[in-house]
Amino acid sequence: MPAADSAPSTPIAHFEQQHQRLDAQLHAHLLHLIGGDFARALAQLEQWRAGLAEHIEIENTRLLPHVPANARWAARVYLLEHERIALLADEHLQRVRAAARQAPLPDGTPRREAILALLDGAHALRHVIEHHHEREHTALAHELPAPLQQAAWAGH
Repeated sequence: MPAADSAPSTPIAHFEQQHQRLDAQLHAHLLHLIGGDFARALAQLEQWRAGLAEHIEIENTRLLPHVPANARWAARVYLLEHERIALLADEHLQRVRAAARQAPLPDGTPRREAILALLDGAHALRHVIEHHHEREHTALAHELPAPLQQAAWAGH
């Protein structure tokens, strides 16, 4: 993996670098959630959600308009997946916000049940993201010119 300030050397590296950053933020959120720290989990999730929105905007406006006609998947597939990811992310964000607003639950089964429900709620989001990233790594990263990708992700 190239250093954060160096340009990725392969087409897939541009996507991997961006996805790894977002995945690390979501992972940090989940660790706070597992620890029952709803306030920190919420703060991390809000940071991740803002980064996700920026990521989707870059892909939708700077990359997807250049998907070739003979691409493995049409740009519309990626756009629809972005919409689904954003919807699931917003639903999870609302659940975590609600948990953070509630009075702290005492240690024990009710607290663990609340944490488990939030983790279960994040499962579909993580599943869709995983498949979306795989689609981008196996196809889109190879179908778009590397200079276009580098320009799109410059500074991010």
